[in-house]
Amino acid sequence: MEQNETKGGPLRHLGSGFLGFVDAFRYADFRVLWISTVSNQLGLGMQQVVLGWLVFELTGSVGMVGVMFAMRSAPNLVVGFIAGPVTDRIDRRLVMRASVFGMMAVSLLGAIFLFAGFLAIWPIMLGTFLLGIFQAFYMTSRQVYAYDIVGSEAAVRGIALISLAQRVGGIFGALIAGALIDLWGAAATFLVMTISYALGALVLFWLRRAGQSAPVERETIWENVVNYFRALGGNRIMVSLMVTTAAVEMLGFSHQVLLPVLAKDVFFVGASGLGVLTAFRFLGGALGVFVASALSQVRRRGVMLLTFIALFGGGQILLSLSTTLWTALVFISLINVMASVTDILHQSMLQLSVPNQQRGRAMGSWIVGIGTAPVGQLQIGYLSGLASPKIALVVNGTVLAVLAVAMGVVMPRLRRL
Repeated sequence: MEQNETKGGPLRHLGSGFLGFVDAFRYADFRVLWISTVSNQLGLGMQQVVLGWLVFELTGSVGMVGVMFAMRSAPNLVVGFIAGPVTDRIDRRLVMRASVFGMMAVSLLGAIFLFAGFLAIWPIMLGTFLLGIFQAFYMTSRQVYAYDIVGSEAAVRGIALISLAQRVGGIFGALIAGALIDLWGAAATFLVMTISYALGALVLFWLRRAGQSAPVERETIWENVVNYFRALGGNRIMVSLMVTTAAVEMLGFSHQVLLPVLAKDVFFVGASGLGVLTAFRFLGGALGVFVASALSQVRRRGVMLLTFIALFGGGQILLSLSTTLWTALVFISLINVMASVTDILHQSMLQLSVPNQQRGRAMGSWIVGIGTAPVGQLQIGYLSGLASPKIALVVNGTVLAVLAVAMGVVMPRLRRL
């Protein structure tokens, strides 16, 4: 074996890099988690398409689409303070199972309502809000459990592989939803979404171990909450990462609000086209996973994070210049390469910034950061309705790029990470 490695040259390094990337799959529980994530994200990809399409069809308002996305993200701001301590106290596997069954139940109720012909905006918004609550608990516990399995040395690559599973599921979920809406309507789409969540939840029962990095001693939930706020007061790195997460959510990820209006009123491609646009969003995210993995050994992660945030903003400006569906697909993919890398860096850096027994609350801080998304979703929806989707993209992209530079200046601790 050693003789073969000495003769491999560049191919040896490429092979060892790939093997390092997929090394987490040697853990049986990680394989189970990955498969479950694909199934659950299939449901999430469908959710994004069908909810955006339903709201835009019902109201004809991109502002209301922004409200819908805000309703889905709003629970994060409050739930994040709770999800972290709960995840640190209770077995992560139990939290994941309960959360996914919750998403399944809400999706099933949505299917029943739609099959019964009860189509109104308020139950859609209420269902979206409930999905957001369960999703916040699920994301927190899943990302922390992935770290539990692989340990600190492989944390970035383990989280990157879970992010890849998210994007793979999202691609197929978006495409399936777009096709189902055109063929059989939104009710059938909700029913298939329910099935995908049910399968994802059932797979989670195959998990066997708490993980090598799971905390041995656990504080009570109240102690976790109290110590969480103490940690926020004393851990400037965690606070800085919460701020950058919030900036990316408000000014970057909010571009997804505009996809329904781009599909229907700009490129005239309907629900199937919205499915394709959303699928390319997830495809870009999948490519970003490989970029993040390739850069996992870079030491100055803080500088890398700020660089990708600036590029995220630049990508939105390029999307605003799109005149055809194909160029829009390219730039949406590019934007989400940057989005994926920033996500992976935020999640891994937050967990590495705290003691092992506090990683749940560190991910809770990430959830709180993404809980600011409603501000950006409402803002981009309002600005798009007031001016145009292209102007909204230019404004948000420019502000995000400038803000990345400014954060590099005023957050020297982050820059030195």
